[in-house]
Amino acid sequence: MTIKELEEFKVICEKGSLAKASKELFMSPQGLSRVLKNLETELDCTLVNRVSSGLELTESGQCLKKYADRILNEYNKLRENIESIQESEDGAVDLIMACDVIRYLTPDILSGFQKANPNILFSLQEYPDRIAERMLVENKGNIALSIGPFANELFHIISMKKYKFYMLVNDKHPLADRDTVTVDDLKNEKLYLENGSFKINEFIQRKCWSRGFEPNIVFETNGFDMCYKMCRMKKGISVTTELIHGDMKTEGTVIIPFEEEDMVWEIGVLMLKNKKIEPAVEKFINYIDKVVE
Repeated sequence: MTIKELEEFKVICEKGSLAKASKELFMSPQGLSRVLKNLETELDCTLVNRVSSGLELTESGQCLKKYADRILNEYNKLRENIESIQESEDGAVDLIMACDVIRYLTPDILSGFQKANPNILFSLQEYPDRIAERMLVENKGNIALSIGPFANELFHIISMKKYKFYMLVNDKHPLADRDTVTVDDLKNEKLYLENGSFKINEFIQRKCWSRGFEPNIVFETNGFDMCYKMCRMKKGISVTTELIHGDMKTEGTVIIPFEEEDMVWEIGVLMLKNKKIEPAVEKFINYIDKVVE
């Protein structure tokens, strides 16, 4: 068994179902089912029973969870110690970045920081925003750039940029000639959104619920590209920002701003409140503050 499999098993235990765990881990339920099967084969036991509410740990499963918690805790300590040995006296920036933020904090900016600070170790990991923040909480990095809304109780937050949300429609859609739209205009429309690993999904749903209706989400994807494709094909509408729109194939589509002032997509720098800000991280923050528009 591997550390990765133990981490995945731990999430399965916490969520109590393969479907919920797969969303958390950004994997398919079939993939997680194979992980369980591999562990059961290696240990020659049954780890979970299928029940009406999801999954229930067997006695063997409870035993594995207890040892997995210990192993993962020791593994994280090992990683921290190894990283401290490898770090130069100038420290390290272990950046966890939410997908799509790379459109804002572009590769040339990141490489510019590395060239200006060759003695600072730099690493980058990209994940959907929810997973990126979970990775930061689990100390898999020492700074994150993610998408709001943010958990104020967990993070020091530096707001970097706010982009207005726009409705994305085909240029032949009845709303295409409108100067503005509201959340109410999403009602009864076939809506394509990024999936639950991205905060935009819950954000849009909550806005619709606050207006008293359930959004008609016909498909959830892991990126904006499919949303744009479906709009070009007249299959439905989506929600986007100017930052995203500028990088997409936009022929045959129109974006219309929402009237609501709180319909914004916020990019922010996050650091854990319970950890001291490292000098290398502080230098990175000062750098991007100067060079990013």
